[in-house]
Amino acid sequence: MTTLSPDALNLLYAYDADWPLDATTSELSSNDSLRTERFEYTSRHDERVSGLVLSDPSADGPRPLVLVAHPATLDKSTDYVLAPAQQWVAAGVICATIDQAGHGERAKKPISMEEFTKYPYRRMDQTVQTAVDWMRALDYLSQRPDVDASRIGFVGFSMGGMRGAPFVGLDSRIKAAVFCISGAARGLPDNPRERRAQEVADPATFAPLMTSPTLVVAGETDDIVPPDAAQRFHDAMPEPREIAWLDCGHWDFMPQGLAPVWPFLEANL
Repeated sequence: MTTLSPDALNLLYAYDADWPLDATTSELSSNDSLRTERFEYTSRHDERVSGLVLSDPSADGPRPLVLVAHPATLDKSTDYVLAPAQQWVAAGVICATIDQAGHGERAKKPISMEEFTKYPYRRMDQTVQTAVDWMRALDYLSQRPDVDASRIGFVGFSMGGMRGAPFVGLDSRIKAAVFCISGAARGLPDNPRERRAQEVADPATFAPLMTSPTLVVAGETDDIVPPDAAQRFHDAMPEPREIAWLDCGHWDFMPQGLAPVWPFLEANL
């Protein structure tokens, strides 16, 4: 349970919506059923954020947009996010993904899993940065004529879901959200200031603020995001909420972990 008020959380994640995006988009590839575009825009602290948009060039009219967030140590171009995104595009939506803070084209050094457990202030900084990056991405992508801005979904995998929780909790434009192998923070730091930093980034802090239907997809033998962390995250969400338990861990989540995702998105977007 956080001691931070919703007003305080909104202030911590606030940004100047009228700050120029200076956005660009260019086509990378296209065939009869799949177009891939690269886009880039300016976000918090003047960071340039790059992303990919996948769409069906033969489809007519505005379609739902699903934002897909990659796990730690991977990036926007990995098959972990592009393979499911291509499936969902074929089912009738547009998908977009970005390099989250410290990853992909934005990485200044190799990423290690240690960074996500050892350094609470770094985790807080990168979580705030990534959440605002998603807000800014949506500012840009929702202007596309092929996007139905009233039907925006979010799917986050592992770290992508945990960093995405503040975005979903604070941005009312999200109409359905799926968190795969993501959960509440594990334990509390002894240092009170580090504990407060963890609150600012803890998915459970933002779960009560989520106003759209949510789905948590969890592994029964996950040793990175243990079942109790996934359950606490889910339990902190308001209704309507769902949780799907799979016979898997963290590293063997794919591809079986995708099974509940599309039916949920299709029903709620």
